[in-house]
Amino acid sequence: MHKVGFLGISGIDNTMNEGLAYGSQIMINGDSGIGKSVLAAQFVKEGLDCQDTCIYVCCDEPPAATRDTLRHYGLHPVPYEERGRLVFIDAYSLEPEGKYYFPADDPLEKFLALESRVINTVNGEHIRLIADSLSTLLIGRDSQEILDFHRYRLKLRKKCRILTMDLIVDEVIEDTTFQVSSHLYDVIIKLYYTGSPDRPVRALHVGKLRSGKFDSSQLFYTIDSNIGIVVIPNLWG
Repeated sequence: MHKVGFLGISGIDNTMNEGLAYGSQIMINGDSGIGKSVLAAQFVKEGLDCQDTCIYVCCDEPPAATRDTLRHYGLHPVPYEERGRLVFIDAYSLEPEGKYYFPADDPLEKFLALESRVINTVNGEHIRLIADSLSTLLIGRDSQEILDFHRYRLKLRKKCRILTMDLIVDEVIEDTTFQVSSHLYDVIIKLYYTGSPDRPVRALHVGKLRSGKFDSSQLFYTIDSNIGIVVIPNLWG
């Protein structure tokens, strides 16, 4: 029986009864500050807890800041880095200090080559790949270049059975390009605010490619300072 993966957030994992096959691709979409990176941190923690190897591409902040986020939610990254179980790619810093780095204005082909090289270098039968956020790398690029990159990259990752999570910030990618790109993913989790402007409430939808649309149920969540995203049980059933 093949191993399946989960996000490590029970309310969301409950919507994926059988888990995610390795090779699946997940898009996390939402505004800045809505909790995408928190969700990614929980995804990494879940992966390391179940013996996966995790590759984290840092596009919006340096790896040191991501390490701090992981520590905040109960994961001490350095021991995992020392054992090769957690690897960072720095696509943010002007003067990167780590082993793997990518100048953000380089061609996407070079990013794809670097990402593939890291995947081929790390140890581990089951690998999780997180790009936070992939949309930052796509700013200012031609729509066709973005689509070609998405298609080829996700095909490669599926073929290698990499469990991939890409974070996409709302309105960074042109609407048509975003709509086409989103159909390349197996699962889309959209985070957003609902309620009144005076009393906003965090909510999410889990969409699956099989259905071609978002799930009809709306999940409400909060961000616990120690745990991360917590779905509110009495509101999601």
